[in-house]
Formats: sequence, C-alpha cells, structure tokens
Amino acid sequence: MNFIFETAINAIEAFLILEFLSRYFTFRVNVPLQYIGFGLAWLISTASITFFSWNAVAESYSGFIQIIINILFCVCLLEGSIWSKVFLSAFTMGGVILIASFTTFFIGDMNQYNVQDILTQFSPIRVIAIFVSKILFFQVTRIILRMKENTKISTQDIFPLAVVPIISICTIWILTHAAIQNFEIQQSIFYAVCMIIILNFLTYYMFLRMNRNSQIKRDYELLNMQYDCVKQNAVDIQNMYENIRSIRHDMTNHLLCILNLLKESPDNKQSVYNYIQGLLKQQEGSCRKVIFSGNDALDAIINVKQVTAQQYGIKLDIIIADSLHFMLPEDICILFGNLLDNAISASKETEEKKIALSIQPQDMYVSIVVSNSIHTPVLLENPDLKTTKVKKDAHGYGIRNIKKVVQQYHGMIRFYEDKEQFTSDILLLTIPVLE
Repeated sequence: MNFIFETAINAIEAFLILEFLSRYFTFRVNVPLQYIGFGLAWLISTASITFFSWNAVAESYSGFIQIIINILFCVCLLEGSIWSKVFLSAFTMGGVILIASFTTFFIGDMNQYNVQDILTQFSPIRVIAIFVSKILFFQVTRIILRMKENTKISTQDIFPLAVVPIISICTIWILTHAAIQNFEIQQSIFYAVCMIIILNFLTYYMFLRMNRNSQIKRDYELLNMQYDCVKQNAVDIQNMYENIRSIRHDMTNHLLCILNLLKESPDNKQSVYNYIQGLLKQQEGSCRKVIFSGNDALDAIINVKQVTAQQYGIKLDIIIADSLHFMLPEDICILFGNLLDNAISASKETEEKKIALSIQPQDMYVSIVVSNSIHTPVLLENPDLKTTKVKKDAHGYGIRNIKKVVQQYHGMIRFYEDKEQFTSDILLLTIPVLE
C-alpha cells in the first residue's frame, strides 16, 4: 500500500510539472509526437522521482536530476527561448520542493508533529500533507499561467534568476535535515521556508518585469527602424516624383521639336523617324517598367525599391503571378521591404548587380523567391544571418521581421546559396487557419 501510494503520488507530481511546462511554452511538434514525447518524459520523471525518494543516499540529487529532465523535455518539444526554459524548469522544481516543504512544516507545526515522522512514516498526516501540497502546486501553476508573458530576455538577465530556485532547493534540503535532527527549531525553519517561498515569487515577478521591459525596448528599437525605413521610402518616392516631372518636362520639349520638324519639312518623315529613334535610345538607360499587380501595397513597395535598385545600376527582374490579397498591407511592406533591401545591399557590391523576384501560386501556398548576386559567400561564415553592421542595437531586425511575417502566415522559409547567388525561398499559406 505504501509503495503503491508513493508511486501514484510521484506520477501525479511528474504529470503536474510537465503539464504546466507544456501549457506555458506550448508544443512545437505535431500531435502524435506531443503525446509520445509527453508520455516518455512522464515515465522517466516518475521513475526518477520514485527511485530517489526510496534511495536515501541519492535523495539529495532528486531535484537537480528533475530539473535536467524538465530542461530536456522543454528543449526537445516546446516553443520558447532556451534560457526561459532553463529558468522555468528550475523555478518549477523549486516550487514543488518549496510548496511540499511549506505544507509539511505547516502541518507539523499546527499538530505538533515531528517533520521526520511526516516524511518517513506512512500515516494519515503524511497523506494529507502530500495531497495539500499537490493541490497548492496546481493552484500556483494556474496563477502563473494567467500571469504568463510571451517574451524573451537576454542570457545575462536569465542566469541570476535561474540560480535563485536552485539555491532555494539546496537551502530547503539543509533546513529539512536540520529540522529532522532538532525538533525544537522546526517552527523557526517553517518561517524560513515561508520567506524562501516569498523570495522565489519575487524572483518570478522580476522575471515578468524584465520580460516586459525587454519587450518595450525591442518595440522601441523596431519603431525606430520602421521610422528610418519610412524616411528612406519617402526619399525614394520623392526621387521618383522628380524623375516623372523631368520626363514630363522633357517630353513636352521633344514633342515641340517633332512638331517643328514636321512643319519645316512635312514630307521628310525620315528626319522625324531618326529623331524618335535617337530619343528612344537615349531613354533606354533611364526607363523602367512600372509594376501593376492589382495590389496597391505590393505595387508601391516594389516600384519604390525598383527605383532604388536602378540608382545603383542593379537589374531587377520581376515575375508576379499572384497579387497577395490574403496578406495585410503592412505585412507586405515589412516582408518585401526587408527582402529587397537586403538584396539591394548585397548585389550593389557585385559586378553582375542582379536581383530576381518571383511571386507564384503553388496549391494552397504562394511561393516568393528573391535571388540576388553576392560578392562572397554569406551562409558559410554567418549561417544565422546576424547583422554585420556596427550599431547592432539599431539593426539586425530585417531577417527577424521576415521570419515573423512568415510565421504569421503559417509559412516556411529557407536561405541557400548557389555559386555567386543568394536566394530567399518562402512559402506562405493563402487560406486562414483556425487557431
């Protein structure tokens, strides 16, 4: 009976821990793998907790082993940053131990019951203490899930936070052994455990605040970047407008010249023909195609970037067979603005100076391919495509924003190189997905 009860409780504890982590981070694998991975982790956790609880020599390592199991479970199956997973894995295990210790000391203090007897003897008091601790842990995890923040913080910030629950586990272990050896200090240790619990919740509160502050900082930097992008687009549009005015002014003069030629020699069509031929050759270097895809946002961003490419002497080949009406205008500007900015920045340094853009329907998806010439290989030395600009805080959002838009439309993206050409290959789902 004792063994069966303890094993069942260990299984419940393992399930509560993994269920909380799964809800906090959410799965990043398909449904069959979710059940398989969760079940495997649950069996390993249950076996680990059961083994250590029945092995007095190894009992002190139980919490740390469980933290490692939690981290591996999160890394292999769940979304989120690695450092958030490390912190929550340590914090969760620390919470289990703190709540169990709090319940044990509280019930022992209320009933004048020795902590050692509660921990080692199977009795109604032990059963009550265990059930109360699991219920408290479940309620605490529900509160945390309601307070959840889906943001990331830096490595240097997360490390000291993760240390707090680990130190708390060690402290609780030392205090518990002290209480077992000396019944008179049991009440004082109970108060110490309460203070450690408060410290851990303050740590989690700091975690949320730092997440929020980090998100505000990133949003501010993103707004600055978007402001710079809007300013650059305004300059490009102004240049386009000036170019149109210049063409209109010159066209008037050219028409007047043609009219005068016809007035001077109405029968001399050859001179008019030669003049028009020379005019066309003169305009070959400066004329460009204007894109009309049927999507105003797509036309605007591509035409603006085409002007910029022309200023650098870059040849831009464009094929559009889908007008992307399923996308929001702001997402189109972010996606193609960053794709073409990156392509222009790379190809202007090459001799070939060439960019190719293709937008083609593909079953339930639309294929977006942007290829550009490159001077040197990019992915070999910079596989994550991190910014190489000096002011890294003000840059480096291009690839991140591209991936964010692709994820928003349940798409896929890959970058590859072929000889002296870099390609961004994107698939976006054209139909809405029910969340």
